[in-house]
Amino acid sequence: MGNNLETAVTAAFKAAGCLLDAGANVSTSLLNLLSSGTPGFLGGAVNWAANASPGGNCGPCHIPPPCWMPRMLRQVVSYGVAADEASLTFTITNESLATRSIKIFTTTPMAGLSLISTVVSLAAMARTEVTITYTIPAGTTANPGTEILLWIQGCRLHFQRWIVKLGTISADTDEEVSVKDGPENLHHWYDHFYCSHPCLPQQDRSRQ
Repeated sequence: MGNNLETAVTAAFKAAGCLLDAGANVSTSLLNLLSSGTPGFLGGAVNWAANASPGGNCGPCHIPPPCWMPRMLRQVVSYGVAADEASLTFTITNESLATRSIKIFTTTPMAGLSLISTVVSLAAMARTEVTITYTIPAGTTANPGTEILLWIQGCRLHFQRWIVKLGTISADTDEEVSVKDGPENLHHWYDHFYCSHPCLPQQDRSRQ
């Protein structure tokens, strides 16, 4: 028992020593690059960063939108023939610990769209389905696509971009989208990158 413990402790100290040596080597390499002052410094720094990173490859870090911005749901494209009815079903889950009113509405009202605005009440952790339909106008022969913008407002604000296109046959006219609505309980590493840069005030430029 004693020998096993001594072996484990010795191995742990050796591993820690290796980590310290690796850190010292990286720091020394960086200092050498900074002090070289040669024209090839930038290229050397890039190569150093690539070789020093885990796996030897470091691409640009993706920073998601701030948590207070509307959450974009996946874009849906539906196809149908003239006078056909395309449908989109939201499966909405209330992931908070309180009953919440969920509002579903559109900012692109148009003929043939079944929804302008509706509200559903969901208990904690409950879910429901809301189906929205759009009828492609009869007699349509050419259409680059009708874009419908739908919003789900609960604990957070979500938006859905739904595009309905004219097809040769009726296909893919019934789509389902999952919406998980609840509080943001995690502090992300990228949160400190955000800053407040509000939009410029809107002005009537038609008179300028």
